Amino acid sequence: MSASYVLVDDVTNMGGTLAELANYIRLNRGTVLGSIVLVNAGRDKNFKPLKKYINLLEQRYEDKIRQHFGIKTKALTANEANYLVGFRSFDEIRNRCLKVKEETDLRLLSKGIEPITLSK
Repeated sequence: MSASYVLVDDVTNMGGTLAELANYIRLNRGTVLGSIVLVNAGRDKNFKPLKKYINLLEQRYEDKIRQHFGIKTKALTANEANYLVGFRSFDEIRNRCLKVKEETDLRLLSKGIEPITLSK
């Protein structure tokens, strides 16, 4: 027998955490009835992206989003898709990710925390 769930979060920015949790529940034969968020800090109030943005990302980057992030383009949230549409090339996306990683590592080091190194 499958269980039904309502997802609850205090704050969402891009919506990825709720999307991943919903995906996990569905993969394990559960049902997601809906979600409740106290604060949606993202720009788009909807979680479902516009079809034109998904089509544009698929045309522009083909399978690179899935290869780099491990997320199918069709599984992006509205805020994630809206953000990625603003980049002109996948190199820009990759460079932005590297810059954020460097900034995060520096903040961690300044607090005496060793950054996590991920291997591909």
